[in-house]
Amino acid sequence: MSEICKRLDAALSQYLRTLSYPVAVKFFQEGEELPQRIKIPVKHFGYPIAFCQGVNIARKYGWAVAFHQEDQACPIAQVILGQKEEPEFIQDGSLVYPLYVKDMEAAKKTQASTPKMPRADTYCIVVAPLNIAAFEPDVIIVYGNSAQITRLVQAGLYAEGGYIESRFAGRGACGGEVVVPYVENRCNVIIPGGGERVFALTEDSELAFAMPASKIEAVIEGLTATHKGGVARIPTPVAGVNMKPAFPKYYWELETYCGLRKEEV
Repeated sequence: MSEICKRLDAALSQYLRTLSYPVAVKFFQEGEELPQRIKIPVKHFGYPIAFCQGVNIARKYGWAVAFHQEDQACPIAQVILGQKEEPEFIQDGSLVYPLYVKDMEAAKKTQASTPKMPRADTYCIVVAPLNIAAFEPDVIIVYGNSAQITRLVQAGLYAEGGYIESRFAGRGACGGEVVVPYVENRCNVIIPGGGERVFALTEDSELAFAMPASKIEAVIEGLTATHKGGVARIPTPVAGVNMKPAFPKYYWELETYCGLRKEEV
């Protein structure tokens, strides 16, 4: 684990306190040696699983998982993550209609806008908990509640300002988690899709935030600095918790008796 990843893991632990491990993601080329102590679905489970399942195994069980094409059970994820070319027969939107849209015209538009790797040359994708990742990650994915993801947005914007602009389709979330930060070299906010709720047990309360390796230093700086500012913190510093409470009039006599309220003259 590199020094910068150790610092990121420490900052996320200190300032966010997420319920699952941040996940490191790396694209491996053919011939590159994979890390030791890694789960390969077909070899170790006896069958392929979906990429989103592997991400959840990494962040909840603490295991590293490798996905060659044959380990990847989700066909649309194979296309999104660059393990297979997008075939012409799905470009008309036939995977989208009638599940998500009302007609084929809308379906074609949705399919065309789905993030995909620019070339189908991905040999293997490895996901691992950040704290044990034995490689330099290409992307980091952090799952959390809306308050925790808000903190990451603030951190990601600290150095440059502006907005983190994200797109949502309710499907193919692995594109937003991996392809967008990797290809576009920017941070991204993701609403998990239906597939990973069904197969990977992602919770309804969870969102995800993904950053490319190039943004790690900026996110660490941003998390630290905005925390020191005092307003943007986890747990959220709710103003009402240290305000003087106002009780209903039925308590006033007892408040007076206890010396908490002056007797009315």
